[in-house]
Amino acid sequence: MEPKRGLRPGEIPCGAMAFIARGLSEIGSGRIVLTAQDSRLVQVEREERIGGEALFTARTEKPGTADDGRLSEKIRQSFRDLPYGQIIITLKDGAVRQVERLTRSRFTGLDGEGI
Repeated sequence: MEPKRGLRPGEIPCGAMAFIARGLSEIGSGRIVLTAQDSRLVQVEREERIGGEALFTARTEKPGTADDGRLSEKIRQSFRDLPYGQIIITLKDGAVRQVERLTRSRFTGLDGEGI
């Protein structure tokens, strides 16, 4: 059995990118959050918000953000060189409205180790 290949810093694996793309095509309003720790992807969260008329009607079509590769590249660029923090992709009405990069700093050697 071949050993698992470790993630390189700043890398988003293909499986995670497929999960993100699926979320982008299925979520009408909500967020997808990528969490980095030690410059490595450790978690992907998907949050969908349903309100207003959508609470009372069945969705017949998928909202869908068409990704022609530019959005995937923007997400990968935002994630590169992110030691600690999150990339937050906000969707509204089936379209990406914002890609936010939240950088966190880790301090050691103060009144304890780590955060």
